[in-house]
Amino acid sequence: MITTLQEILVPVDFGDASAAAVRIAATLAKGCGGRVTLLHAEALEAPVYFTSEQVEALALERRNRRAQAQQYLEAYGRRHSHGVEVAMRAVIETRPPVEAIERYGADADLIVIGTHGRSGPGLWWLGSVTERVLRNTTRPVLVVHANDEQRPPFGRLAVYAAPGLRGEAAIALAGRIGHAFDAEVADRRADTSAVSAMFDDVSLVVVAEPRVHDRLWRTRVGEPLIRAGAGPVLFVPED
Repeated sequence: MITTLQEILVPVDFGDASAAAVRIAATLAKGCGGRVTLLHAEALEAPVYFTSEQVEALALERRNRRAQAQQYLEAYGRRHSHGVEVAMRAVIETRPPVEAIERYGADADLIVIGTHGRSGPGLWWLGSVTERVLRNTTRPVLVVHANDEQRPPFGRLAVYAAPGLRGEAAIALAGRIGHAFDAEVADRRADTSAVSAMFDDVSLVVVAEPRVHDRLWRTRVGEPLIRAGAGPVLFVPED
């Protein structure tokens, strides 16, 4: 059961939602005495028809670009931390994004990831990095939107649980965050309120969800909760 937040991973695609994720992660790390790892992943593969000389030239270009990208990522992290002083490192990966996130996320206490929360035919999860991370990881995942950095995210927390789950890990992690920010934690694990009411009086919703995902529950609760864009949502996997 994870109740510490020493290692916080933030996948970055340099969009507005990533900027919000950086700021929220930095705030969390500062309050909990943790470290933030910024991760940008971009797979670069040499075409099969490249000659050995072309492959070597591409490898040199990749090393140069990687160094430049790391410097840019470090500056991006400092800029979007908005003055929050926290231990931070930047990592550039050439693996596909989901694979890179899973690799570094395995050692993280929390993954903070931004989403655009698309609606309509392009449902937020279809083919998205966020959905695949939520589906595959066994770590807690905090999903944020671009406008979440405009709100104080840790003023009051509420903990919910999917049917059949006790939500012990979720309540423990919420308690850790609440203690760090002197915030009230409302235990609503037995509450069956509609998704639309979950953010009525809180700034962060913490949800215990099945580790082996229940697609019906995700469709009925998880997806609308994220697409509503009413605030950040922390998903905590539980058996």
